[in-house]
Amino acid sequence: MKLRKRTIWRGLALLALVVLAAGLVAPHLSVNRMERRVRQSLEAALGRQVELGEVHLNLFNGPGFSVSRVIIHEDPNVSREPLAYIESLEARVSFRSLWAGRLEFSNLRLNEPSINLAKPAAGPWNFEPLLSGAVGAATRQPVRFPSLQVRGGRINFRFGDVKSEYYFTGPEVDIWPPSAPDGYWGIRFSGEAARTDRAARGFGRFAGRGRWRPDPRTGGQVDLSLELENSPIAELVTLLHGHDIGVHGQVSSRATLSGPASAIQVSGRLEVRDIHRWDLLAPRGQGWPLDYRGRLDLIAQRLELESFSTGETAPPLKFWLRASDYLSQPRWGVIATFQELPLAPLLEVARHMGVALPPGLTAEGDLAGVMGYSPAAGLQGKVACPEATIKTPDADGLRLQRAELVVEQGRIHLLPATLRTAQNEQATLEGEYSRSAQTLEGRLQASAMRVAGLRAGLAALVGGVPLLENCQEGSWQGRLTYRSRGGQPGQWSGAFEISDARMDLAGLAEPLQVKRARAVLRDGGAVMDRIQAQAGRLEFQGQYRYAPQAARPHHVQLSIPRLEAADLERLLAPTLRRQEGLLARTLRLGRARIPPWLAQRHLEGYLEIGSAKLGELTVERLRARLRWDGAEAELDSLEAHLADGSLKGRLAVDLSRAAPLYRLAAQLPSLAWSGGQWEAEGALETQGTGAELWRNLRAQGSFGGRSVDLGAEAALESVSGSFELRVARGAPRLRLADLEANFGEELLRGQGATQEDGRLHLELSDGRRAVRATVTLVPLQLVWQRTGSPH
Repeated sequence: MKLRKRTIWRGLALLALVVLAAGLVAPHLSVNRMERRVRQSLEAALGRQVELGEVHLNLFNGPGFSVSRVIIHEDPNVSREPLAYIESLEARVSFRSLWAGRLEFSNLRLNEPSINLAKPAAGPWNFEPLLSGAVGAATRQPVRFPSLQVRGGRINFRFGDVKSEYYFTGPEVDIWPPSAPDGYWGIRFSGEAARTDRAARGFGRFAGRGRWRPDPRTGGQVDLSLELENSPIAELVTLLHGHDIGVHGQVSSRATLSGPASAIQVSGRLEVRDIHRWDLLAPRGQGWPLDYRGRLDLIAQRLELESFSTGETAPPLKFWLRASDYLSQPRWGVIATFQELPLAPLLEVARHMGVALPPGLTAEGDLAGVMGYSPAAGLQGKVACPEATIKTPDADGLRLQRAELVVEQGRIHLLPATLRTAQNEQATLEGEYSRSAQTLEGRLQASAMRVAGLRAGLAALVGGVPLLENCQEGSWQGRLTYRSRGGQPGQWSGAFEISDARMDLAGLAEPLQVKRARAVLRDGGAVMDRIQAQAGRLEFQGQYRYAPQAARPHHVQLSIPRLEAADLERLLAPTLRRQEGLLARTLRLGRARIPPWLAQRHLEGYLEIGSAKLGELTVERLRARLRWDGAEAELDSLEAHLADGSLKGRLAVDLSRAAPLYRLAAQLPSLAWSGGQWEAEGALETQGTGAELWRNLRAQGSFGGRSVDLGAEAALESVSGSFELRVARGAPRLRLADLEANFGEELLRGQGATQEDGRLHLELSDGRRAVRATVTLVPLQLVWQRTGSPH
């Protein structure tokens, strides 16, 4: 007994070795002599002409055959292109057919095939006769279709003579026949949808399983479950639209399909997550579920879907999808309606899409409307918001009332709506956005509105309005237009009036109070005219113009009725004087730091002053051209009228020091004094402010006079000379040189200087006699003395 068991086990082991050896050797043995029988069996099972390459035995996956480079031809009535090109085919032999003396296959495995599913203009799909038993009826043989497996490759679609741009890549398909003649076929598949006009890659992976019972009249009965695995939204958009539109995120879906092929009932759920723009990191958040149902007609290629609610409360968003000819010439459209859709979550969607919203911006309100989209017509529809509140950390909030958005032909148009500030002041707002041109335009009009509330709100949303953004108080009325193109910073234009406004300007010790002014914004520049304003005790009228492309962008024309130098000096104190360090003050080393606002100042203009009081001196009708570049300012073409004469010149101011330095080059072409006419020219220099200007005064030049009345003593026909003036210990020190005085026919020459008594003493001589005169400088008075009578 023991020996018998050992013998049995040895026999079994030997048989296993023989089978293993046969299985290893069989694939390497060519059995091309059986190629005819294999081809005939495949043609009987498929109802198509078949071409085979190398045929090999396969015992492990069989018994059966492995065949390379297989071509399954198509019915000429359907298409001239073969049904399939197969890299390799594995065919498993049916044991039942072997006992019947014929060769049939129970399973076919297609590796890396290119399959063409075709539907002629009239008639069913080319695969339907294979699965409905029509093949066996045509050959009058009881043919049982084998189970089928597809691994890799691609599945193409053809309609008539036109090949669809859609196909499946990397498919894994399992089809097994029914157990009864009128039973269901089992189906399990997965693959990625792709387009022929894009790179050879899939756009979202689909999977499904179920069953199908063929019926020549209705196309059969379908029971199927489908799943779109978690896939990028951009890939699905590219699949449907042909290109990416920049929206990224994740989408997944599960659905069940049941019913006849011409009227399949569809139900499922779609979930969208992490919507964002292509160049932004994906946020983390919960998905947005959406239940849907509808009907699918596989015969006519029509799909209708609509969303629905499974709870007691209806969702704020509902959509309808219609699609036809989706495999040949896809036409589709989506319509979405919404009621009481919260506005707040949409801001987060906008941020994820890359819209540059201000930090901390929030919005409250509900939307209602309808929107539709189709590749042919684009996005179109209408959205209404009864009231929305927009808040920022720096603004109390703006309210938008009765706002309506109309979307059509790539444009979004905001119809005129009411905009209210926190103080319940209102304006009218409308706008338009073009996606193709990447342009945004908004228009705002108000009859009377305070600047502060609107300024804060607009600055947070789209940036400040030129001129208005500098106003801390006041009100405005007029119209404004904002335009932005291609994501570039927007520009404002329009015309408005401001009144009772306060502006804090760099370099002024007190704010600028604008009683009223008119402003025009255009091409990035600004003009403010009809200005009536006051800064400190200085009142003025005039015009301001800003041209950003000019060498000196700022231009002013100011008319000042009355001016006192002391008032102007107090107003310009931050510009004129700056702190300097101890070493610089002690040793006079280095210069004070120039603030950025002063270094960046480039201004020109024209000044007109009715009456200016410079200490004890009063000038009338002063006019000058102003040029100001950083720390250098200049009054050129300076003209002024004195009480008995006029003055012309040029005043330069150096602001790079801790205290300003003044240089004046002037001419007195005509001055009436002492009964005569005088003229003079020279240069004056001083530094500091207040009393320092007098203490640091330096001047030099030349002068001349005619018909000077010296009282009863004498008359001076002409006089000329040069002078030097300085101030020492608070008193003027004047030195005259090259003096020439003409008394009739007598010519006197000499000089003069200020003595300790504070008076100017003159000494003149004709070479024989001396003439002396004294001049009291403060007040200016001439006293003539002489030691002899001139001849």
